Amino acid sequence: MSSAIGSMIGILVAGTILIFIFVGALVGGFASAFSETEGIDVNVNEDGANVLVFEMNDRIVERGGGESINFDITGLNSESTMGLDQILEGLERASADEDIEGIYMNLSGVAAMPSTLEDIREGLENFQDSGKWVVAWAEGMSQGGYYMNSVADEIYLHPNGSLSIAGLRSQLMFYPGLFEKLGIDVTVLRGPNNKFKSAVEPYLRKDLSEANKEQLGALLGDFWDNMNESIAESRGLEPNALDDIANDISIRVAEDAVEHGLVDKLLYEDEIEALLKEKVGGEDELQTLSFKEYTVGEELFGFDLSDPDAIVEMFENAEGGSDEEESKDLGGDVAVIYAVGGIESGEGDAETIGSVTIANAIKEARLAPDVKAVVLRVNSPGGSALASDVIWRETVLLKEAGKHFVVSMGDLAASGGYYISCATDKIFANSTTITGSIGVFGLIPNLGGAYQKHLGITFDDISTHDHAGAPDGVFAMNQFEMDAYNEIIIDIYEDFTSKVSEGRGMTREQVEEVARGRVWTGEDALEIGLVDELGNLDDAITHAEQLIGGDEHEKVYLPEMKDPLEALIEDFAGVQTKLNALEILGADPTMIKDVLAVKRVIESGEVAQARLPFNIQIK
Repeated sequence: MSSAIGSMIGILVAGTILIFIFVGALVGGFASAFSETEGIDVNVNEDGANVLVFEMNDRIVERGGGESINFDITGLNSESTMGLDQILEGLERASADEDIEGIYMNLSGVAAMPSTLEDIREGLENFQDSGKWVVAWAEGMSQGGYYMNSVADEIYLHPNGSLSIAGLRSQLMFYPGLFEKLGIDVTVLRGPNNKFKSAVEPYLRKDLSEANKEQLGALLGDFWDNMNESIAESRGLEPNALDDIANDISIRVAEDAVEHGLVDKLLYEDEIEALLKEKVGGEDELQTLSFKEYTVGEELFGFDLSDPDAIVEMFENAEGGSDEEESKDLGGDVAVIYAVGGIESGEGDAETIGSVTIANAIKEARLAPDVKAVVLRVNSPGGSALASDVIWRETVLLKEAGKHFVVSMGDLAASGGYYISCATDKIFANSTTITGSIGVFGLIPNLGGAYQKHLGITFDDISTHDHAGAPDGVFAMNQFEMDAYNEIIIDIYEDFTSKVSEGRGMTREQVEEVARGRVWTGEDALEIGLVDELGNLDDAITHAEQLIGGDEHEKVYLPEMKDPLEALIEDFAGVQTKLNALEILGADPTMIKDVLAVKRVIESGEVAQARLPFNIQIK
């Protein structure tokens, strides 16, 4: 008895200590988060700053307006992000701001996909069209960093800096050799017409297939052509100048960049500061302001933490609302709905498109009497075929309700991302958008061999039928089972292509020619009929407003963004916490997210996937 009592006391003491540690971390995190954002005003240039300092150190997300609050061993921290919508709106506002004379770009590199960079670059060009200047300087510039900097009127580089122009490359890893050593194999289900659906190749081959080389080569070629043409036009270079520079590795020291016309002069940081002062009329006149501070607002949580009633209300709201259909005004005649991330069944989160969340947002717009048009902003590599179909159905109901439906494609609108777009009235995409990938695959790991070979674990079972429990992820399916599941894959593919055929007004034969899992850039997709016009989100919204007619158009944005603290509480023990812990140990965050994406696919239990096979960033 005394031992049991002692154990209980020990548990209580330990529990109390843990509670105090957590509360301390919570309070400390709040203090840290607020100290970082205190004093920032939304859309205000109170001190009359005349030069905006444009940096891209934050992770760029599709839609800004809510900081991400993460928990790690150091306490609560806010993840710094900027929305593409915020960046473009900030550039537009700066164009009309009488105090702002110019932008100083300080970009060494960027971590964003080509379409996002294309949009930001266009926003900077529009800023220049207002009669204002842009100057760029950096200690060193990656290829992507230079692509962004090249829009500037003047480009400067540190005298001992570096500039990389070497062309684009895509490198993949292949796992069959590893599987052989570990005793693992993978069952792959892929319809006969999906030769370009290359997500499964790393599990089947030790090199790229000819079909995959063809599509990757076309993608990289289009991306390079876009960068090449934009840089050549901005810098007044010959059309093939960058090709020669890349082939010869011509930029080896900083002076080479000047000699080849890529930068105007080599300057130290104090010299670029002196140049900026001269541009605005003298040393006492220069007043700089961070572009992020100019653009992003100060409210981190959206409510007063000192108000207990507000906190209680937040917890009550987190329990979820009514599922009843309601016809109520949303406050705008154009609803802009953001569908960002991998597509999964359920609610989804900040990194994924939940079929329930997005389908409900479309339904809400369909039922709202004041909404006349919907613009669906899609930035997705695809995902669950079932979840994609759930969302697609709501887009069809939206059109049947007589409302205008326009799609704007961001970096990605591929596979399931195209699935949820194909029923629209009109599709806008950037020239560097990655789209298409109209195909389906199934991927089932078989880990039983590794358990037996390395851990000595054996398996046995008893069942009522020959195929009960298959596939189980432990042992490979037999040929009969593979044939059965492959029929499912083929049926989903045929359903997918039929919906594209209907939505795009194409014959099944025409769809088949451009489908088979192949990915296309927006520019190529325009030529083959998968998109209707090259343009960004603003272009899509303008088109929707023209369809409605009239002059004044209010916009409403869906789904409603969660309060950061609410999201933290809902997902406290979820993926973000694990991600932070692994990053502390030195793991690459991009690779971790890719691994977790695979983990979510496996855990979803949904064999059929309409998903893009890779992730591309310009560095």
